Amino acid sequence: MLATSAAVGWGCGDKDRPPLASGTFTPSAGGGEGNEGGTGFGNSGGTKPPGCGVLADGGVCDCVDVALFADAPNIYFVLDHSGSMEVGGKWSSIRVTLGKLMRGIGPRANFGATMYPSNASCGTGTEVMSVRPGDPPSSSTDGPTTLQLLTVTNRPPSGGTPTAASLTYALDRVRNLPGKTFVILATDGGPNCNAAGGCDVTQCIPNIESAGGCSPVGQSCCAPPVGGPEGCLDTTASVAAVSALKAAGVPVYVIGVPGSQPYASVLNQMAAAGGTGNYFAVDAASETALLTALRKVAAKIIATCTFQLNKPPEDPTGVNVYLDDVVLPKEPANGWTLDGSSVTLTGEACRRVLDGEVLDVRIIAGCPTVIPR
Repeated sequence: MLATSAAVGWGCGDKDRPPLASGTFTPSAGGGEGNEGGTGFGNSGGTKPPGCGVLADGGVCDCVDVALFADAPNIYFVLDHSGSMEVGGKWSSIRVTLGKLMRGIGPRANFGATMYPSNASCGTGTEVMSVRPGDPPSSSTDGPTTLQLLTVTNRPPSGGTPTAASLTYALDRVRNLPGKTFVILATDGGPNCNAAGGCDVTQCIPNIESAGGCSPVGQSCCAPPVGGPEGCLDTTASVAAVSALKAAGVPVYVIGVPGSQPYASVLNQMAAAGGTGNYFAVDAASETALLTALRKVAAKIIATCTFQLNKPPEDPTGVNVYLDDVVLPKEPANGWTLDGSSVTLTGEACRRVLDGEVLDVRIIAGCPTVIPR
């Protein structure tokens, strides 16, 4: 659950507590591919957040999580599944990392995905998962959305990198979606596969990636009889495809996984055309490095430091804020403040959320507020 909205709990037995949104959060026992086995908060057994349960004086302070899912954005993945993604386990790392991200964000976003190429050569990508809500965090195993993505992506990479055509295809999938939509492109190399293109030796991908180039030395590997225009770096068409998405109101974030470094210039051009600045370079194919980059992107999409509760807490001294299930003491400099029904993270706490270091922000009412000691 990334920090875009909060889960708000009200003390059990409060006759004025609001109705549950789409169900309470119940503990997650872990399970599913790549699941880190975290435990959620709930009122039906299992681990409760600090400060909930039996108090020192014997009183009971039970908590119920109520999720606020208003205005969930659409996050649409466009995934490079070309043959080079098999090198170094990059594709496996991307699959597992996307699963972790989707579990973390949960129902606070809707997810969809296109994968490319669609065949062993240069086929335009195809949608492997239509846009649908993220899974509630109460599941003890992966919910249907996360499981669907992990299932449809569970095949070995192959083929070229028809990025431009696949982004154009994705535009048709997302242009009429309700609400705000964002595309996240993950790729490990330069776009190619444009049969109508052409280039000299400096823009020919086999030449860029091979110090010796073609024989004789200096010949373009993208010219007959050695090769064809499909091997050329397809910069112009790819930037145009991203620009079309941005013009349709869909910003595009670009993540370059290992192997993309020689193409930093074109990836930066694509990110700029998508309205998102520079591309996010991932230096290692590890799940940690990929997850860090994806969290930063997701934070730019949906992170906030201000949370509007659906009503002011009945007891302002009985509110707590949790960052990734760890209680955040209330204090104005680097903690949080409460003004009526508005909770605001401050200082270091806010920075951690906006930088994507925190995936889950929860606000729970009904138990004594934790303050710095």
